[in-house]
Amino acid sequence: MRARLRLLTAVTTAALAASGVSACGMLRKSFDDDTTVAQKITSVRLDTGSGGVTLRGKEGATKVSLHRYVEYGGDRPEGPTHRVENGVLVLGGCDDDCSVSYTVDLPAGIPVTGRTASGAVSVSESGAVKVRTGSGAIDLDDVDGPVEVQAGSGAITGQGLKSGPVSAKTNSGAIDLTMSTAQDVRAEAGSGAVTLTTPDGRYRVTAESGSGGKDIAVRDDASGTHRLDLHTGSGAITVKRS
Repeated sequence: MRARLRLLTAVTTAALAASGVSACGMLRKSFDDDTTVAQKITSVRLDTGSGGVTLRGKEGATKVSLHRYVEYGGDRPEGPTHRVENGVLVLGGCDDDCSVSYTVDLPAGIPVTGRTASGAVSVSESGAVKVRTGSGAIDLDDVDGPVEVQAGSGAITGQGLKSGPVSAKTNSGAIDLTMSTAQDVRAEAGSGAVTLTTPDGRYRVTAESGSGGKDIAVRDDASGTHRLDLHTGSGAITVKRS
């Protein structure tokens, strides 16, 4: 009887301890701040661990305004997490138990490169975009320049894509792209639908789906000036005329 009582006490104590640890682990703190970047910016590079990034180009803007939201579990991070290197605004991260999310207003037409480990990326009114996320959606709007984006897991959406070529790849998630002009497009989804809306033009079309239907509204022209290369492991492929 005593042995059973000791066992029950030990199990209860262990459960309470585990519950306490879990509860403590969930007690995260946060803060946010704003800053104006004094230096002239010619491009943006993402170098973040965990946290989303929103970049909003503004026609006629002359300065860069940066809003930062930080969540952390240990000691409060000190100092800025961004820096400027030879005109490149680098958006950095923080420690393992910490995440930084950015919202940046900046002049229109600035190119964007880099990667995030985890977190969504949204870019509007920019120049060329070359971005990768480990986990997180990518959303593009009004991009004037080549596009090369990749998500380990997450949807990729784009509209107002003005000049190519455009390359979009995700291992898991849908791809939905709308072109403003006829251009070369490559879209590849491991699992998820691929949807493309494009103006009239002459296209060489390749559309392959491991499992899913195909609805292609443009004619495959062997001598077309642009190429549409669309693939998905599982999901429908749709091409619409804008």
